[in-house]
Amino acid sequence: MFRFLVVICGLVLSFTSKAQLDYGIEIGLNAGAPIPSKKVAGAKGTLGISPIAGLALSYDIKRNLQLYAGAYYDRKQASYHSPVHYPYIVVSGDSIDSFSGIVNGRFNNKYILLPLGVRYRLNKNIHIGGGTYFGYLLQGANKGLVTEGTAGYNGLFKIDDQIFDESKNINKLDVGLNCCARFYVLKQVYLQWQINYGITSVTKKTDNFKDKTHNTYTYLNLGYTF
Repeated sequence: MFRFLVVICGLVLSFTSKAQLDYGIEIGLNAGAPIPSKKVAGAKGTLGISPIAGLALSYDIKRNLQLYAGAYYDRKQASYHSPVHYPYIVVSGDSIDSFSGIVNGRFNNKYILLPLGVRYRLNKNIHIGGGTYFGYLLQGANKGLVTEGTAGYNGLFKIDDQIFDESKNINKLDVGLNCCARFYVLKQVYLQWQINYGITSVTKKTDNFKDKTHNTYTYLNLGYTF
């Protein structure tokens, strides 16, 4: 994947002039969480904050219009506390029917992020735009502990502090929409604020997890154009 991105960036740089193309680096922070499509009563969570870094490209289409793209290393984290009810749960290798309890878990997903969109120059310092993004999962984790659990149709089994791990049920591809605003503080230095909202679900549909979750993150980056 990384080699493919390097080849694409090389081709773009080879066939465009400096007058048409701006390219540079960005570093910054993101904040957000995978948000479920349906609210769960009693559920709460904490937004994750993580670093982001990568390459940014801007291609002049017209005088005040640019096509933008990029390639970033993007880590998405968040923690949650949620009541759950599963048709079954596996404990010590045994499947137990009808489980209810609390899950304290954490997402820790690492992506290659590829934004693509159109940006408009309001003036020489302020640019705004929007488009889409594609995220490819490098490493995914959704782990935690089950507490206050009862299982079996009559609640015969008490389950507490059991390991919860749904990392294998994270989708490889994350696709969504983005919007951004860029402010140049110097000729080649800018701050960029961006919001990404995932259309595809972070988690796969399983017997225990039927609802979709969508990556919802905001970014603040510092950039430099060469």
